[in-house]
Amino acid sequence: MSEQPLTFLPLSYAARPPRLVVVAPAGDDWVRWAAAALARLSGVWGCSGSVVLPAGTAGHPAVQRCLARLQPDHVLPYLPTLGTADEITPGLLQAVVARQNLPDGSAAEQFQEFLRKNRWGAPAAVEADEDAAALRVRLVAGQKEDEPLHVHGLFDTEDEQSLTPLASIATAPLIGVPQPLVTTPAVLAYAMHVGVEKTPYEGTVEPRQWLEAAARGDESPLLSDLHPQAGADAQPMMSHQAARCIPVRRGYRQARSTMVLGDSPEDFALAQVLRQLHEYVAWLPEGDVSLASFWLFDRRHGTEKLKVTSTSLTPDEVQARIDKLWDERGYQLIEPAEEERPYTVVEPSDLELHGHSMVVLQTAWEQPRSLPASVAPDGSLMAALALAGEVPPGLDAAKHRWQVTLTCANHPLPPLPELAAPAVTTADQDPWHTFVRAADGGITYWSHRFDFVPTGASLAGTLAAPKLLWPGIKKILHHAAQASETQLRPSAAGKRAAITERLLGSRKALEALAASSGWQILRLFLPDASHAELPAYSSWKLKSAVLLSWEAITAHESDGWNAAAARTQVDEWTTQGVLRRGLVLGCSHCPIFEFYPLAEISQQYRCRRCGGDNNLAQDRWKPFGEPRWFYDLHPAVLELVANDGDVPLLATQYLRTQPQARPALVGEEFELLRNGSPFVEIDFALTTSDELWLGEAKKTDSLAESPRARKREICKLIDGCTAVGAHRLILATAQPAWADTTIDALRQEVRGRRSAGRPVPEVQLLTALRSKPELSWL
Repeated sequence: MSEQPLTFLPLSYAARPPRLVVVAPAGDDWVRWAAAALARLSGVWGCSGSVVLPAGTAGHPAVQRCLARLQPDHVLPYLPTLGTADEITPGLLQAVVARQNLPDGSAAEQFQEFLRKNRWGAPAAVEADEDAAALRVRLVAGQKEDEPLHVHGLFDTEDEQSLTPLASIATAPLIGVPQPLVTTPAVLAYAMHVGVEKTPYEGTVEPRQWLEAAARGDESPLLSDLHPQAGADAQPMMSHQAARCIPVRRGYRQARSTMVLGDSPEDFALAQVLRQLHEYVAWLPEGDVSLASFWLFDRRHGTEKLKVTSTSLTPDEVQARIDKLWDERGYQLIEPAEEERPYTVVEPSDLELHGHSMVVLQTAWEQPRSLPASVAPDGSLMAALALAGEVPPGLDAAKHRWQVTLTCANHPLPPLPELAAPAVTTADQDPWHTFVRAADGGITYWSHRFDFVPTGASLAGTLAAPKLLWPGIKKILHHAAQASETQLRPSAAGKRAAITERLLGSRKALEALAASSGWQILRLFLPDASHAELPAYSSWKLKSAVLLSWEAITAHESDGWNAAAARTQVDEWTTQGVLRRGLVLGCSHCPIFEFYPLAEISQQYRCRRCGGDNNLAQDRWKPFGEPRWFYDLHPAVLELVANDGDVPLLATQYLRTQPQARPALVGEEFELLRNGSPFVEIDFALTTSDELWLGEAKKTDSLAESPRARKREICKLIDGCTAVGAHRLILATAQPAWADTTIDALRQEVRGRRSAGRPVPEVQLLTALRSKPELSWL
């Protein structure tokens, strides 16, 4: 049994705080509860990369879509005490004590103090706990309802050792908006940028000041005005600098600016999550925002316009509000009457969400690592050694907890929930050693061991040292399909492409062949190819195959194809097995001519048809004279060429050049099955560090002829994307453009599914593959 080849993985190491999604109680006092949860989160290391959601808001389609991009490490309920509940609803604690009929005095005071530290178990808190549990199963890779939790919740008073206090990391004083001030959406809109602290405040702030600060975010000086005694080195609790962290980009992301209007909990939730995905986000819930207009419209958005959206307002209402804000802005330059407005209104479900930021420890990111790994036949990379545990500079393993993230330069992993510990660790790895999953384009795991750790264990005994596996694209698709009880198998076209890839050595080599003049040479081996322009006797059409001689191959005319190039290419192909060199020989017993590869030729040979013995003599070969070498094309390659296999190859070759697909893993055609029956055939799959794409490639400009058939094909492709959790559907054609009937049918189906709240992948159109490819959004 041959051993698997070894390679060294070029890894990039980063240490970071965990990303949290905290679900807070809601109801009529949802603003105060969100402020209380923000106040607790503001004291946790990693708060600048985490979000708070009021209970019930994660079910909104736009919020749900954004959360999937966030890739949280933990989804936690905010579990307040009765004391916190009494601050939000004054008199609650006294009412509970009064029902006990205790005499006034120390007994009642002691009981009240005891209750003040107890967890609040009202229906609103239970709802937040249940919402967090449901969201956790959906968002956190590998998390099941009956499995133990790594972090149980965000408590008011209990010390959660798995979460590191921000104060133990920070090197400067921390300030935030005093919690008693956060009573309106406008105040919350600013507080979400800088954090909330549990301190009293005696002064007042004008509502317009909050709105201006909400537009400016952490650039506003309002926080310093609220803390006049704080030193110049004081930092907002929600700032990356306070946590000694910086944001870095993972996946492709353009700088995008977004404004969310509306004062609903869903608007707040959407703005919270978008802050982690877009460059600049402002939530302006209500009131006179003319003072904020300068900061909204004077920001540098690059070539992108400010996107304005809302979950609670209709597009017409959003358009009216932003137009009013623009027309009444506090500053006006000399402009033409028909000035171009620097904003556009979009539906929240149509916001672009490509890539995201990862908040990492400033002293431990993009650190090079190298790890020996074996290469499996399916392209998976299995680490030969377990990773050594290490403590990043500035952290203490006894006091702090962090996430380790490893990305491989040439093997990206999409952040699919199905890529949990069993998919990204080796078979001999204990799944409870630490929490491992795919995220941030690579693999992330908890810094410390989660299984049994004896008291007094050494540093090496407490830190996690997993043995990791980078699955190939076939395994990625297999894990993704299993989650939806869908089976996956290679199609006939996929098998042909896989054989050809194996002959050439890689998918990239096959793509390069499809884009070269060599593909046109291979087309000469097709039975229906015209050989009228070729020299006499330079080609033969046998019953079994079409054969070409050296003269036929060099007679082909195309750019860069001359005798020297042909000699190099033919020698390479024969070495790889794409072409077989041999002779055309007849039989003295039956009138049949056949191709005999070089390896089968000797002075005596046996006829394949009748089994008769023959001598290699002049009467047996064609043409007459000295025997001439002919070339036969490998059957799998021949079928690939005959079935326009260059179209999907040209598509994936072009997609690799896109910024968001560098690097990428590419897989050939496959079928998806339900209950053993195939329901869709996918022409190619491509994974980036941020997404999984599926594609359909056609040489024509239509998916089908009739409207019913087009709808059926579109539904099958979208259902295939849903089955494996694909983020994007690529429709590629060799024609200059897709037919209008196909585009209209696509838009109608996408619009209908989105309005019904059903998942729909983003759709892109790739055209003119055989000339000048262009990629556009549907």
